[in-house]
Amino acid sequence: MIIKRDWKMTFVLILLIVLLGGYYDKLGVQARTMVLPLAIFIAAGIIIARLKKLEYEMTTSRLNAREAIVQTFRLIDQKGNECVSISTDPEKQLMTFFDENHIPRATLNVLGNTPVLKLVGNNGSVTIEFDEEGLPHLNLKDEAGSIIWSAV
Repeated sequence: MIIKRDWKMTFVLILLIVLLGGYYDKLGVQARTMVLPLAIFIAAGIIIARLKKLEYEMTTSRLNAREAIVQTFRLIDQKGNECVSISTDPEKQLMTFFDENHIPRATLNVLGNTPVLKLVGNNGSVTIEFDEEGLPHLNLKDEAGSIIWSAV
């Protein structure tokens, strides 16, 4: 993030103060009594404005750091293939592990009180899920998705 600053106003104020300082000896008593407090007030105003801006930037950065939300986190390997995916979407909270062919091999789905763990192989899958009462259910499925064996 690049912040562009407007240096024109600052340059003009510094130039004004330098010129007033150079001509300060040539000014009359009335002008001197007006110029010196004016220069002090301008310098104090610049400092106070910068401090307020820094305070605002710090407050904003703290708020942004607290509100930084990542809904999907993906880890990729050196070839650019996705290895692990973690989603924090309220409707679909899950963690997925992929193989080298980008096939999801292990999925952990946490929805409310019923977590589901699904392991996928080349010839079938195993699903372990918990019902609303907290009891585990184990299902073995073949390639077509039909249940071979189930345990409650």
